[in-house]
Amino acid sequence: MTRMLVLKCLSDETGDDAAEIAADDGVDVDGREFVHVVNRLESYFDCTLSMRAEPVDRFVLSELVERVTASSAPSSRPSAEDRHG
Repeated sequence: MTRMLVLKCLSDETGDDAAEIAADDGVDVDGREFVHVVNRLESYFDCTLSMRAEPVDRFVLSELVERVTASSAPSSRPSAEDRHG
């Protein structure tokens, strides 16, 4: 499911065909697309990807799915106590 949502996000933001992105295991992006993809993925998965400080001009699908999965895992999220002190 994660892979499908990441692929949909990349396709929606770049306008590239999802099948082509999957076959190439990635897609080239410009600065605007980079920001939109990161924002959308963080929203979809309620996580922080910490990618804005390291912009890229190509998203590699398998690496992005791995990063989203790790960032959205319950153990990687701060507890309510941590968030509210």
